[in-house]
Amino acid sequence: MSAFAHPSNTKLNAAGLTPDHSLVLPERGPQPDEVEILKALSELYALQPAETSFALFAPNVVFTMPTGDVTVGAQGLRGKFQSTGTRRQVHQRLLTTPDALPARTMCVDQVVSEDGEPSRSVRSLLVLKRRAADGLVTSLTEEEGHRRATAPLAARAAAASNFYSPTDNMLSPCTSKLNLAKKKHHLKGKPMTLFASQLAAANSSGPASSKQPGSNTTNMDMDM
Repeated sequence: MSAFAHPSNTKLNAAGLTPDHSLVLPERGPQPDEVEILKALSELYALQPAETSFALFAPNVVFTMPTGDVTVGAQGLRGKFQSTGTRRQVHQRLLTTPDALPARTMCVDQVVSEDGEPSRSVRSLLVLKRRAADGLVTSLTEEEGHRRATAPLAARAAAASNFYSPTDNMLSPCTSKLNLAKKKHHLKGKPMTLFASQLAAANSSGPASSKQPGSNTTNMDMDM
């Protein structure tokens, strides 16, 4: 079975396409208002952002990372692209926007590699959605390998194990009946108490009313 036949690879990415389709989208030239956005993206992913790099993003911009994590707001975006002193090489191709996406959406095929280490490179799909009024970027989605952003398997397993449902403390009908049967079993009389009522009645009668064996005379008659 080929890699693209795997179910995880058939999910549509942020461009509304499968990875093998978005990877071969034809390249196009940028519009005048897209040139500055591409420059800002290059500065961000090179970890050399300028103040003008963030000016093209809306205050409530939503950034979806390849891990599936989401940060909202300009401050959160700044925190993800802080300068670390490490330089990166960024190569971009502006792709033809699929017809199914909103107008002014930008799709970018991007390869980021560590400076001097081309073998350590990451290829990603960037999908940017912009406001119609002023063109500011309201949404940025990054998907490594053009695959739909998803949390790592370990993170998803941990989240699943910590999930709590209100029905967790509810007993099934079978469990309830079993517990009731056990309770009735423990309430049953033990062998030493089976004849407790008979013994209590005999002790309450006392020796004064007892008769001698083989005689119709009571102890009181014999004393007289």
